Amino acid sequence: MRTQPRFLLVCLALLLLGLAACSTPKQPPLPVGGLTLGVAQFTQPTISGDMLAGFMPENTPRVDQGTLQTLDKQFAALLAQESKHHYVSAEKARMCYATATQGSPKQAALRTWSAVGRCMGVDLLLVPQIIAWQEREGSNFGAVIPAGLAMDSFVIDVNSETLISRSHFEEIQRPLSENLLKTGTFLRRGGRWVTTYELAQEAMRQAIKELGL
Repeated sequence: MRTQPRFLLVCLALLLLGLAACSTPKQPPLPVGGLTLGVAQFTQPTISGDMLAGFMPENTPRVDQGTLQTLDKQFAALLAQESKHHYVSAEKARMCYATATQGSPKQAALRTWSAVGRCMGVDLLLVPQIIAWQEREGSNFGAVIPAGLAMDSFVIDVNSETLISRSHFEEIQRPLSENLLKTGTFLRRGGRWVTTYELAQEAMRQAIKELGL
């Protein structure tokens, strides 16, 4: 049975408010120096142990693997265009993740991703995670359900198994009449209703800037 749009919007709004309350302070840009960097594949936490920070939201719709792989490609393209650094790819991270989790008991996310980074031969690992994903239903000019996204991007020191930085993005797109403070964003988006993929690209650009990637 189809879930009512209003119910979905309320649930996502409550989830995003809860995530905001648990978000960590913004960190200064990374002192990358001569360190080697890797980027992990996109994942969506399914249990509390998958979380690197915050809490595990309940009843969050799952994001399919095709969407996550599309996000991998988009983030790789943005890093190639906008970052000054070279990254070991998410494709290698995916293989290392399979190795790190194969035949071993479930362990904390920080330890797992640190093992992935060491397998990749990097010092720092960028780990992007989708926490909530709401598809837009409608068109550029009108949406029954607007796009909504909550996304975290973490940087881990894989040798010390330390979480050293985090960029957090969350938004449900609202009409300009509901939030005049978003006028600049509204105009930059061409006065239209964006897709969730477009929100994700904004989150990626924010992470690149905030984390000094």
